[in-house]
Amino acid sequence: MALPGAAPPPLTVLMSVRAALARAARRPPLPAAAALRLQLSAGPAPAARRRFRLELRHDGAAGGAPIAEYDLKDVVYKVQGPRSHELLVLGAWDEPLLLSFEEEREAQKWWTIVSSSLREVQKAFESALAAEALPPPAGANPNPGDQGAEEALTTELREKEDLALHLARAIEFGDEEEASCCAVALARHQAALSILLRDSAYPPEHIRMKVGVEDATSSASITLLVRAHTTIAALKEQVFREYGFHPRVQRWIIGQCLCLDERSVFSYGIRRDGDPAFLYLLSARAAELSPQRLEEDQAQLRLHCPLPGAGAAAGTGCGNEAGGKMDIGDISRCLDSLQLGDTLGAQAKPPSPSPPSPEQPGWPCPQCTFINKPTRPGCEMCSGARPEDYVVPRAHRPDERERRRLQREQEGMRQYQQALEAERLQNLEQLLQLEQEVLVPNREALECLICFQRVPPGQGVLLRECLHSFCRECLRQVITFSEEPTVACPYRDDAYACSSHLQEREIRALVSPDEYRRFLERSLVLAERRSHNSFHCRTPDCRGWCIYEDSVNEFRCPVCQALNCLLCKAIHEGRNCRQYQDDLELRARNDAAARQTSAMLQTLVQRGDAMHCPTCLIVVQKKDGCDWIRCAVCQTEICWVTKGPRWGPAGPGDTSGGCRCNVNGHKCHPQCQNCH
Repeated sequence: MALPGAAPPPLTVLMSVRAALARAARRPPLPAAAALRLQLSAGPAPAARRRFRLELRHDGAAGGAPIAEYDLKDVVYKVQGPRSHELLVLGAWDEPLLLSFEEEREAQKWWTIVSSSLREVQKAFESALAAEALPPPAGANPNPGDQGAEEALTTELREKEDLALHLARAIEFGDEEEASCCAVALARHQAALSILLRDSAYPPEHIRMKVGVEDATSSASITLLVRAHTTIAALKEQVFREYGFHPRVQRWIIGQCLCLDERSVFSYGIRRDGDPAFLYLLSARAAELSPQRLEEDQAQLRLHCPLPGAGAAAGTGCGNEAGGKMDIGDISRCLDSLQLGDTLGAQAKPPSPSPPSPEQPGWPCPQCTFINKPTRPGCEMCSGARPEDYVVPRAHRPDERERRRLQREQEGMRQYQQALEAERLQNLEQLLQLEQEVLVPNREALECLICFQRVPPGQGVLLRECLHSFCRECLRQVITFSEEPTVACPYRDDAYACSSHLQEREIRALVSPDEYRRFLERSLVLAERRSHNSFHCRTPDCRGWCIYEDSVNEFRCPVCQALNCLLCKAIHEGRNCRQYQDDLELRARNDAAARQTSAMLQTLVQRGDAMHCPTCLIVVQKKDGCDWIRCAVCQTEICWVTKGPRWGPAGPGDTSGGCRCNVNGHKCHPQCQNCH
């Protein structure tokens, strides 16, 4: 019923949702298709409980105007369809409201919150009735403190149960937000949970599972009837119940995995009839199973199991698909005395003597003890590695199955090598294709280390030599303002500076043609300036220059085609150096430029950088190399350090005159380099 107009205590809104009326209502008076907002709130109540309120509002801005508010204990709420719900307030309405939701997911989430709140209200109501029905015992003087602690514990357990129910329902309906909130709340309570899938989540059909049973000496085959949701722990109990093998001696291997008790057979790949499994039986000593423990567990099993023949058999043995369940004697005989007498104790009859089984060739797995073929590189059951010290016997001859497996392995290795070679060829083709590209673009988004701007894929440049990446504009500016003929990578940090350089094709592709031309001109000027044996063409405004060797005296400029004399450092094509210098002396009287050139030559002679030929008296200069030079005009051989002829009057080889270098082991001059 509707609450009076008094202001209620502060409430916490659990959820608010929009809905529309599917039909008109008289109480409260609302037209058909009216837009409503349903709001569920909760607040504190006496006895450590919570009170819930359901409020109806008009759907509008800021939550809309309120219509009515009701106590949740007076509400009857039903789900009519995925998006259709029914709401009835006892004692207030004559007929229910039929609500319609826009989204099925929102309707499911609302129903999850409302249903859990209704359950909590119902539990609180039943607890109150039970407390009223039980009078306090005579003479009892309850301790208020103990009652408060008990009520707090009860409330905490109830909250944990509700949170667990909310979590299960939220997961079932796919409500990730609600499931996350419930999980966080349970984690704060440090609640101990056991989360399992319901049996209805698995396929309902029975599965006839083929099981290979083996111990240290013998093996057999049985068939077990299981369900998809059967856990390994339940499977062990089933074998214990039907065949008498204690769960502690059982080791199950399915799908090359050593099975865990908590997992289901379906999770290990058991899907249909005939799917295989492997059961290895340990000895009682290896499983640390005592006779007393075995007798106690067998007694418990007889108390809780039906009599033989009371139900259908769950398994058949020894490959007998149509036969009934085998007793412990049958399975023992089928397994050729699995040496579980210490496990079965006095209950099992000793098996009839049988000839010992021949020793199975192969290597035992260190993990699951399965006997593998000698040539197998890994365990067939659990995929464990073969012991490193195992050696395949020389006398071993593979059987047909083993030969097929070896052939498959060889074929697989061949295909692997082919795939590896194809991958290498593909990588080579990609590298060759990349090498043909002028610039290597970035394949992932990056941050330029110069301007710190984000560069989308394909808009940056990956430098070939060092693999550092930058944006194109920053690299263009680095090239434009570079003062070196080679552009270094601009990568720098506090501990490292890259020493690589940009390639010529990268520079050409990053700048415009005019910028590239200016870069080349600037590089040529720097190269000429830093070269020791460089000579610039004497034609005015000509950009031609060369790097000369000691044996070269003339330089034909490739730009202006003028013939430069490297000795005179001038252009006097058609005249020799003597004629040019004589003409220069004549012109020096009236020509300022000629006088300047003549003064330059005299300065060179005075400084020792040039000398007069002792025969023809022209000015000669040594560019580089040894002290033995030759006049370009009269071909006289000259000693540079003595400033005189190298030989005597008779010519080459005459040591009666000249510098007499190395005659009687003496140098011709203290500064002689002993090179002539």
